[in-house]
Formats: sequence, C-alpha cells, structure tokens
Amino acid sequence: MRKNISSGLTQFVGVAACALLASIGHADNPIITNESACDPRIHVWNGRAYMFSSHDLSPTLKNYQMKDWQLWSSPDLVTWKKEAVLKPEDTYVGRSSDCWATDGAERNGKYYWYFSHHNLDLGVAVSTNGPSGPYRDALGKPLLPQGLTPSDQYDPTVFIDDDNTPYLVWGYRKGYYLAKLNEDMISLAEPPRLITINDGWVDDANCLHKHNGIYYLNTHGSMKRSHNRYATATSVYGPYTGRYLPQSSYAEGYLDHLGFFSWHNQNYYAFGTLAKDEKGKPNYYYRFTRIGICNYKNNGDLALDTFTAKSALGVGQYDAAWKQIQAEWYFDAADGVTKPEDGDGFAVQGLADGAFLGFPNIHNAPENATLYLRVASLASGGTMEVRNGSLTGNILGDCTIPATGGPRSYQTLSCKLKNSGGKQTLYFIFKGTQPDSVRLDWFSFITPSEPAASPTIPAQ
Repeated sequence: MRKNISSGLTQFVGVAACALLASIGHADNPIITNESACDPRIHVWNGRAYMFSSHDLSPTLKNYQMKDWQLWSSPDLVTWKKEAVLKPEDTYVGRSSDCWATDGAERNGKYYWYFSHHNLDLGVAVSTNGPSGPYRDALGKPLLPQGLTPSDQYDPTVFIDDDNTPYLVWGYRKGYYLAKLNEDMISLAEPPRLITINDGWVDDANCLHKHNGIYYLNTHGSMKRSHNRYATATSVYGPYTGRYLPQSSYAEGYLDHLGFFSWHNQNYYAFGTLAKDEKGKPNYYYRFTRIGICNYKNNGDLALDTFTAKSALGVGQYDAAWKQIQAEWYFDAADGVTKPEDGDGFAVQGLADGAFLGFPNIHNAPENATLYLRVASLASGGTMEVRNGSLTGNILGDCTIPATGGPRSYQTLSCKLKNSGGKQTLYFIFKGTQPDSVRLDWFSFITPSEPAASPTIPAQ
C-alpha cells in the first residue's frame, strides 16, 4: 500500500542486452527485448495470456518500418513465446511496411486477428485451429474500408461486454467510432457511431475496457501531452467524460498504446516503451512492451502502479531484497479478494476463511526466513498458512493474525518460515478469518528497521 519503496533495480534493458532465441522472449521487463513487440493488446484464453502486437523492424531506422503483425503467448507474464506471424502479403494488403496496430478476439471456438493497414483501412483474419493459428484473411478485403467514417479506419479495440456483446472501436483525427459486431465477428451489426467525449482529446491508440460497471476509454499519453488521457461512461455508447491521469502514472514519461486486461483476479496495464541509445536518447521508432499492475480508486479513477511497470522484473516476479512487497502486487488470488484504496495507497481485503494470495518467483529469499506482515484485523483475527509452490504445497509456516482493533489499526507481525533459500513461490492461505475482517498491506523479508539491500537478480 505505501509507496516509499527503493528497489535499486536497473530500470532499462538495452536493445543489445539480449541474445535469446527469436521465438522465445524472457527479458523480464520489458517483457521481450530480443526484438521489438509493441502496440500490445493482451487477452487470456485457455490459461494463457496472448499478446497481439505490431513489430518495429530495426533500431537503426528513422521512421516506422513494420512488415508484419505478431502473436506472443505466456503462461505467467514472464516467459513469452512467439506463436504466430501474420504477413501482409497473406492478406488483401499485399507486401507492406505499414503493419500498424492490431487486436484479437475469441468467439464460438474461433479466433480473430484484427489488423491496421497504415491509417487507411482495417482487416480481419480468422483461425479455426486455436489461438496460435494458422490465420487466413477472413474477407479478402477490408472490414473497415477507407472512407467508411470521417475518421481514420485503424487502431482497433475489440471489446466484449458483460452480456457477451462484441464491439469494435477505431479512429483518430475526427474522433473514435464504435460499432457492434455480428456474431460472425467479421461484419458490423450496425452503422458506426461517433463516440462523444466531453472534455476529451484527439489522438489514436484507443482502448476500451470495463470495471465495476464503468466503461473506460483511453489513448496513449505522455507528460508532454494533455493529462486528460482517459474518459468514463456508464453506457458503452457514451457520452464519455474526460478524467485526469496524473504525471505520477506515466512510467518513464510515456505510455504508448496503453491497454488493460485482467487475469487471476488481478488487473494489469500493458504499454509501449521506447528503446534508448547509448546516450539515453529515446528512439520513437523502436519500441518494446512493459506490463504493470492497475488499481482503481474508490471514486473510479485509474491508479497505475509505476513501480511494477518500471521494475526490471515486472509483474509475476518479486525480490526478497525489496524493502516491501505490496500485497496488491499478487499474481493469483481467490474470488472475492479485492484491493481497494486504503489511506495513501491500496490494501488487500476480502481475505475470508479459505481465501488465498499467490506470489510466484520471489528471488533471493533467505533460508528459514522471517516473514514480516503488515496487517489489520477488524474481528478476532485468524491464521495465515504459508505454502510452498502451490495451494497444496508443503506448509512453510503458520502466521497468527491477532485482532488489531480495527480496519486502519495496522500492526507489523513476524512469522518464522522453514524454507530453502533462493527463488520461492509462496501461497498465503487464510484460515479462520471472518468475511472482510483482515486486510494485508505488505510483506517483507527485511527487518523493518533494516535498510533494503541492493537486489541481485540471478540470470534466467
């Protein structure tokens, strides 16, 4: 919850820092650096995350050269595998260096790949053989032809509402347009509608997602641009009202093609980050993808966690040498677990009897560690089992949670573990706790009075 964290981690992985196989990406954060993967749109299907991305050709170029679209997948948001490449010459586009932003969707066992041809038109390919393809051009012509609307027909977002209705959003100079898709996912079910944004903006790279009944429409942003980079509405068609995204939310000062997704009861944002040369100068024509954790304030405002977005480890990994590991950074959590705003940050709630939190890939854990917990208990407390590797793994320790006197009465507890040293995957399982009676702020392997060490991340 609290934000006074010092990691000492390297914040940027250079272009030349990786010598990995072309089909595998594991560079922590950015998530892939052996080649460019940018304009990310991530969906979770069949227990894996799938990222549809564009692909900048070379860090030596002074303009955008993008000769294909790519599909990557991951079981854990750490290790990524290139699943498929969609080439423009295999579609109506023909050979091109203008393979701009992309997105994907699943419907009735088929998978759809939506792709931008420059800012001219937008097509769709389909796979009947799973998300990895192969994909074929579904129409042999654009789904959104040039001139369909007064705006530009590119930069797609495919949004599936809670009632399973699919929508397509696109556009730029003369506004965003939205249309319901037919069940076949390759034709529009209605004429495109211009989205009204009060106090809005004009930009590309839209994204539409929904949380707690609120529709969020955003674009990419920079501290050099307007801070009003997203808008909200209670109807998918709007009207939308612009909202403020503070400078503190801009990891590295830039959020290129910002998008959102959820997995294991956790909320994430993915965005493009710029490569840098040996002098630290950003390269706008060679981009990577970073992922960070997304929180929502009690009033509905977005709160993008910049520590996880900037960290060299990224999401799904942690370091025992960090001063604190925030509870809301979990990778896995039981249904009913929430992480609402609490004080000047966020805390995990809903830790009723049987609830759990999972934290994989904790590097540098000391052997037989002492675990420190910052907790508050509204009722009679309970216990927290610490298990190794999974929900059914060996019990490493039992942590007693006393009644602390109220939801804001936090205490720092200590709990002795019987664990091996090195990288650990820990599951916290709560026992005997009443609904909404326990809140967890953070945990740590560092004695609260000790300074944080400089983390050393072992080679993968």
